[in-house]
Amino acid sequence: MTAYALSTPQPIRPWPRWVFDLLLWILFLGPIASPLFRATGLPLVSDAGVLARDLLAAYICPTPERSFWLLGWPMAVCARCWGATIGLWLARLSIGERAPAILRAYRSLAWPLRFIIAAMPFLLWPLEIVGHYSGWWFAPLWLLLLNGVQAGFAAGIFFASVWPGLWPVPSRIAG
Repeated sequence: MTAYALSTPQPIRPWPRWVFDLLLWILFLGPIASPLFRATGLPLVSDAGVLARDLLAAYICPTPERSFWLLGWPMAVCARCWGATIGLWLARLSIGERAPAILRAYRSLAWPLRFIIAAMPFLLWPLEIVGHYSGWWFAPLWLLLLNGVQAGFAAGIFFASVWPGLWPVPSRIAG
């Protein structure tokens, strides 16, 4: 006789929330630190600011020349990318037990659908970039910032919904 042991699936262990928050702080403060480091004029500190700007301009930010200036130096990323970090923070502060009903409804969707919905606001980025480089329009920095905030908010809501333990599915109360 063969006996089978049925096992119940183990719940997904939550990841530490502080890691998510630390990543958000780095994303938010990093672009600000670059011009501050450069403004010091100190040999290694200023070089670290230049390195941050060069790396982000080469590999992350699509339009580094469209950045805000701080103390006479450009931030490490464009206004759109920095707006995305602000949007990520707004999303982080909007989730949880007291999230608005629309966000709770979003959280109840399957993750592929959440991903598609979160990707929609990013469609404005290539449209704005192509329009800028084609000479069709020149969007002011505040508009780039708003474009980044709305896309970053959508991305933040998605990341919060898939980060284990950050935004738990609400429990159903029988009654």
